Formats: sequence, structure tokens, C-alpha cells
Amino acid sequence: MAHSHRYLLSHLIPAAAESYGDDLATVCADEILTWSEFDRRVGQLAAALMAVGVARGDRVGVFVNRSTESAVSIHGIMRAGAAYVPIDPFAPAETVATIINDCEIGVVVTHQPRLAAFDKAAALVGSNVARSLDLTAESDDLAALDPVDPVPGVADDLAYVMYTSGSTGRPKGIMLTHRAGLAYAEMAADYFGLTVDDRMANFSPLHFDMSTLELLAGPVAGAAAVLIPEPYLRMPASLTEYLEAQRVTTMYTVPSLFQMMMSRGAFDQRDFSPVRWVIPAGEAFPPGPLQELMKLLPDARFANVYGPAEVNSSTICDFTDFYRSGGVGPIPIGPAAPDAEVLLVDDDEQPVVGPGIGQLLVRTSRMMVGYWNRPDLTEKATAVRLGPDGRRHRWHRTGDVIERMADGVMIFRGRRDNQVKVRGNRVELEVVESAVASLAGVENAVVGVVGGDDGGHILVAAFTVSGGDDGVVDTSAWRKALSSTLAPYAVPGQFVQVGHFPLTPSGKIDRRAARSALKSD
Repeated sequence: MAHSHRYLLSHLIPAAAESYGDDLATVCADEILTWSEFDRRVGQLAAALMAVGVARGDRVGVFVNRSTESAVSIHGIMRAGAAYVPIDPFAPAETVATIINDCEIGVVVTHQPRLAAFDKAAALVGSNVARSLDLTAESDDLAALDPVDPVPGVADDLAYVMYTSGSTGRPKGIMLTHRAGLAYAEMAADYFGLTVDDRMANFSPLHFDMSTLELLAGPVAGAAAVLIPEPYLRMPASLTEYLEAQRVTTMYTVPSLFQMMMSRGAFDQRDFSPVRWVIPAGEAFPPGPLQELMKLLPDARFANVYGPAEVNSSTICDFTDFYRSGGVGPIPIGPAAPDAEVLLVDDDEQPVVGPGIGQLLVRTSRMMVGYWNRPDLTEKATAVRLGPDGRRHRWHRTGDVIERMADGVMIFRGRRDNQVKVRGNRVELEVVESAVASLAGVENAVVGVVGGDDGGHILVAAFTVSGGDDGVVDTSAWRKALSSTLAPYAVPGQFVQVGHFPLTPSGKIDRRAARSALKSD
């Protein structure tokens, strides 16, 4: 689905305005923009940025609450030839300042609700932040500007830098080019069959790579982005009511949010008949709640889009038929996505041929160019291998442990850095969590290692129960059930019921915090 006239992400909005002018582009509560209005606003913001000195190749921060302004911001920055750097609007001032300093951001696009927070962060920044461009204060000035066309560039120019917390806690910036971003946008629009009739629910904030489906792939086909106002994400009944009213056709978010909507959001009382695609991603979906969701949405297709932000969807699996025909166990992560190649390697970097377990390497045109200003991390995450053409090719090391079954289906088995030793045996924590989460009545599970009385290590499983049920748990029956699927050393020695698990800002279960709590109990 290549479009020769479109080789930069900044070409998407003008093309959408030309094809779908008066159709809906983006909506957030009562803010509504058609593609023509969206294109005009993007062109005016680009003009304002260029007027304050933003030039091709600069990095511009985006520090705004979710709103139509957040969508306009990222496209306006790219139209000015710069790369957008989304910053969590609720991050501590120190984190905001760290990203501004690290990425050498000269201008930050913000608005009235975030001004005080921005000023606090700016006070901690050195001399390199020139100014903030306040969309609220300058709205009249912006509206008076003539929109500009996209700044000419090449496909290998930087389009955006996505910061992740990193395993050390120090943010690291993933650099994506226009070529990589556009390859993802066009692949996703094609795979999901997006059209101008689609209304895509946008659950993810800008600083999470999942937001790019609605905000970058949507414009390829003129599909509207339905941005969810911040408060609704904490009010499940209001959230499902909003999604129903907006007649959304795609839902792409983390499993814990789907579970929250089902348990506390009157999900089963809403009319979700327009929903075509349900795409849970970012963490494992426990089988029980997943089956329940599939029953509630009998006409929707379900897909697992897998891949770290560094490779923008390396595999996709439409698992609808797998489960509806009685398949059991973890959701397959699929075959390789279009325009991606995957490889399993063992500890000696040798390919795993046929069925087996290994670390997943990925090669795709959607891959990052590296981590901003961190050649050490880029080198560590890159494997260089000889291809069939005899040339050397770059692969991304995902750090994910994958099992390829006899039928070629791939199953996520955990992170290399979440392998633990129990009585000398290597255990993947995620495999044990998946098994515990499959037990009847269990909603979610987190497994950690604690020191035992004999000086060795034992596995402890913390779990939440479906519907907040406080019934008596028969752990001996659970152990018996688990011993049929897990090795004896991988069966938890203790079970701890908890009311809820801590969540990360993106709504995933914060497994690191939950495991730390197990150790301190």
C-alpha cells in the first residue's frame, strides 16, 4: 500500500484534508475537528514554531493534556521539519527537565492546564530551553497565521523521539525516522483495513508508542481519532458510555483497562456493535477475562500486536479463530508482521531451527535508528548478522524469550531479565504468572522470588480475584492444578491475595513494584 507521493509523516494530514475534507478527523469530548480544520490548525502551528526559530532537525517537546491540541501538536511539529518529543504531562518536574536537557529541546508546546507544571520543570533545566509555546495564550495569534506547507525533508529525517523509563529508571529516547513511522502507519492501516468510516478510540497518551496507531495510521485512511478525556480513564462507567456514544470501531489498549471496564464499567450494558477490532497489547491478557470479553463482543476480530517501541510492531496475530474454536493458553504473538523478519537465537547467538525457545531478534523498516545520545545502549540492543545476500544487516535484540511451537505459532515466555533461579533451575516469571492467571477465579497474578527459611529461594504468587470475591482459596488444589503445567520447582510455594495491583502511568500492572512489595512483606 505504498504511496509514492507520501514519503514523510508530515504529508499525511494535507493528503487526508484533500481526500476527506469535511469528514471527522479528531474528537475529544466536545472538541471536534474535520480534516480540513485539522490541516489548517497543523499548518498554523508549524508557522508559529518556525517564527520562533524552530528549524528542520530540531527536537520540540509536547507537554499537553489529551485534547485535540495534542493531536495538532505532533503533526504541527513534524510539518515544521522538527521531531516531536512527547513528555508525560503528569511526570515529576525532575523527569520533564531530564528529557528536555537530554534531548536538547529548545521549544516546548504546552497549554494553560500544564503551564504551572511546565514552569516548575523549566526552573530545573539548564540554559538550553528557549521558551514554551503556549497554545492557549496564543490561540488568537495562531488563528491569524497563514498555514504553511510541510518543510521539505528526506525519509531518513528524525520524526519523533519516544522516551521510555528504561530498566535503570533513567529515561532513554527511542529515535524513529519518517521512513519508519510511515512504514508502520501504512502497514497498520492496511492490516486493519482502516477507512474513513472508522472511529478509533485513542486510550494511550502521546508518550506511549501505542498512541501512534490512531494518530499516525488513522490519517493514512482518513479514520478519525476519538481521544478519551483524561478523567474518563479513571471512571470506567463514564469511559464505556463515552466509547458507546462515539460509536468507536477500534479499541487498542492494555488488558488491565479492558478488565477495569468489564468489572466496573457496565461494559455488558453498552451497545458496542460498531466495534470491528479489539487489540489488547502491552502485557499478557489473562485467559478468563479475555474469553469473557470475546463473548461480550461476538462480532469483533481480536488481534495481538506485539513488539517493543524500538521496532513498531514486529509481529501481529489475529487470534479470534484460535480462541473461538476452543484454543487454550497464552495469546500467540503471531507470525511476523508484514515487512518484518524475526529470528530466534540461543545463548550462543545461534539460530533456533524449528520448534524451540530463544531470544527474539527483529529486522524491519519500522525499526529505530537507535537511542538518542546513547551509542552504548544502541550497540547493546543491536545484533549485526550476515544475510542471505552476504551483506551485514542490523537486527534489534528484544530481550524477549519466545517459544516457537511445532505449528510455527510463537508464544511470549518472558523477559531475559525476568529469568530467576529457583533451586538451581531457571524459571521465567511470566510463564508462572500466566499459569496462575489461568486458574478459575483468578483475575491477575504477579510472581516474585523471596528468600525461604532454609536460605534458598521460593516463588510467591500474589493474585487478585475476579469480581472482588473474597471466597476461601484452596491453594492445595491450585498447586495440584499448576503441577500439571509447570515443573515442580516452578510451582509457587506461597499464594498471597491482594485487593489490587499498582499500575504504571500507562495503565499496565507495575510488576516491578508488585514484586518489590512481595519481598518487603
